[in-house]
Amino acid sequence: MNDQRFSESLSVGNGVKRIVGVISFMNIGGAQSALLRLARGLRARGHLVEVWCLYEKASPAISDDHLFTFIARPRLSLLEYLKVYIRLVLRFRRMKPDAVIGFLPLGNVFGLSAAALTGIPRRVASQRSPGTTYGKVVRVLDRMFGVTNIYHSITCVSEAVRASFSGYPRQYCDKLSVIYLGIDWVPSGLDKTSARQQLGLPLDGPLIIAVGRLENQKNHSFLINVVAKIKDLHVAIAGEGTLRQELEQLAHSSGVADRITLLGQLDQNSVRHLFKAADIFVQPSLYEGQGNALLEAMHAGLPVIASDLPEHRETLCDGSDNIAGLLVSLDDIDGWVNALRCVIDDPVYAKNMGMHAMDLVQNRFPLDHMIDEFEKVLTGQITK
Repeated sequence: MNDQRFSESLSVGNGVKRIVGVISFMNIGGAQSALLRLARGLRARGHLVEVWCLYEKASPAISDDHLFTFIARPRLSLLEYLKVYIRLVLRFRRMKPDAVIGFLPLGNVFGLSAAALTGIPRRVASQRSPGTTYGKVVRVLDRMFGVTNIYHSITCVSEAVRASFSGYPRQYCDKLSVIYLGIDWVPSGLDKTSARQQLGLPLDGPLIIAVGRLENQKNHSFLINVVAKIKDLHVAIAGEGTLRQELEQLAHSSGVADRITLLGQLDQNSVRHLFKAADIFVQPSLYEGQGNALLEAMHAGLPVIASDLPEHRETLCDGSDNIAGLLVSLDDIDGWVNALRCVIDDPVYAKNMGMHAMDLVQNRFPLDHMIDEFEKVLTGQITK
């Protein structure tokens, strides 16, 4: 990234702003994808936007002149966190952006307090997951900064995430608003058989897919336990993480290792092929903010089975009694088995469910709306 280009290339006017997005860490996750997507959308509207990562858990495997990482390591010591913060303050002083938006808890706490110290005039926090999931220290700091003027505005990715802060002081809650996710969906050009061939998946039989990091939040172990109760069903999981070995061992001990494929981290084109290859998308997460993968599955017209969370219900419900998917409690493993059997055994029902999901996501969660709303907040058109 050319620092001088950012600080001097614009004498801002005509509504053009210099904007920095600060995110806790870089990997190929939903929040990271959303921030990069937002940055591209704002740049397409003439704004000069950079994304700064405090550290790097995994490379996003993209070449982007607008992406900067302070320390390219997956874990930091306390001293390294302090170094990152000092560098962040110095970089803000040098670059002088007009607005800063934080993504994820540490991106909010570090990014916006450093922006306040250096006099950045517009500071926006973006909450991407329920406040109850934050670590104790970060939770205290986030609450304090939201009550004071360090956070000018706080956006939430869903009403369910906003509700997780309902017990906070009024000064914090008055700053909250909701900006839903939008994704730039491009369907795979392959047919189902070709997509399965390309990914090395079985050509015959029902294929269930899940997309998400191999971490506790995504609850892939629960899915493996469900699959162990159903014969002739193959599951492919896209994602990488610290639980790979544990999930492989569980698949072996459950007798389903031959029916579980851990695909590892896929690029975006391969993810689109995976959605084309699939018959059903499942998301048994313990918690979510909203979820890129769920929106992608809906765009792909797949029937969805997800854990019965407020966040999932909010995304899949069209405001009436119709829900564009099946929501099942994580306490009911037999309910998951029955839901999968219901969708597998009734192709017409599965197709109608997928079409409902596609209509809902296209009408309710357009990418342009997400960019519109963030642009208004970051440029001060909306102060909340």
